[in-house]
Amino acid sequence: MADETDEPLLPEPAEPDPLTPKRRAMVDAMVWRGLKLTDAAFEAGMTERNARMCAQDPKFRAALNREMAAFKASLRPRNVHRLAELRDQDEAKGAAVQAIRLLEDLAEQADAERPSNVRPGIVVIIQREHLPQPAEPAGAKVIFSDPPDETR
Repeated sequence: MADETDEPLLPEPAEPDPLTPKRRAMVDAMVWRGLKLTDAAFEAGMTERNARMCAQDPKFRAALNREMAAFKASLRPRNVHRLAELRDQDEAKGAAVQAIRLLEDLAEQADAERPSNVRPGIVVIIQREHLPQPAEPAGAKVIFSDPPDETR
């Protein structure tokens, strides 16, 4: 039987972390502990100037945005519990009613079916009269075949 402590708690990331350990520490301090950029840089052993340069780096900003998205997602379950607490209290009846409405709206959104055939993208329609006519090579004939138009 395998010892449970031998198994890793988290899977290995698909790609290596693009940030240096100091930059990773700075992102973690800013997102998870709410420190300002300069305070997080000081804790990570960086200068204020270096912190400002990091803030301009696209890789750093992308990592910061990913970490912020994870932080926001981690707060969502507690938000629902807080709404339930507001619903169950007796001091502020208006807050209880609003909490009930919001919880019901969240339940409806969760139950709503997502359209499966909708895909993001752009459709470009090029009309034939706007296309340049190809030059016909000697002895060849160019024939355009349009699909039948059912809208007419």
